Amino acid sequence: GETSMSESAEEKVEVERLEKAISQLHALKERLKTDAYLVAMVEALGHVIDELCTDVCVDVHRWYRLDLLELDGRHEAANRVVDAAGYDIHGQIPEKVPKSETFNCDHCGQKVGAAKFAAH
Repeated sequence: GETSMSESAEEKVEVERLEKAISQLHALKERLKTDAYLVAMVEALGHVIDELCTDVCVDVHRWYRLDLLELDGRHEAANRVVDAAGYDIHGQIPEKVPKSETFNCDHCGQKVGAAKFAAH
């Protein structure tokens, strides 16, 4: 008897809280129809959320393609560093660049051979 009374009292409080929240949402929705500032703010926030979602999707896709993320819930590949001859640290076979190819270092301005560029 006593637990069912407290549960029904808790449910009543929860229902009242939810009804108040719904009422506040309806009031906000009505203000959005007339308040130009709120309309602009909601539109701007919508664009920010769209950009964030796009960034997350692109990052997750990149991590999956590089085998840095597994979709089955295990993430052991995420911190894996490959230490094998002929492979870079991500386990990819690097492209062969001719030794004669050089690049200008953005930091010091020197010409550096392609094979030594990363270490430079």
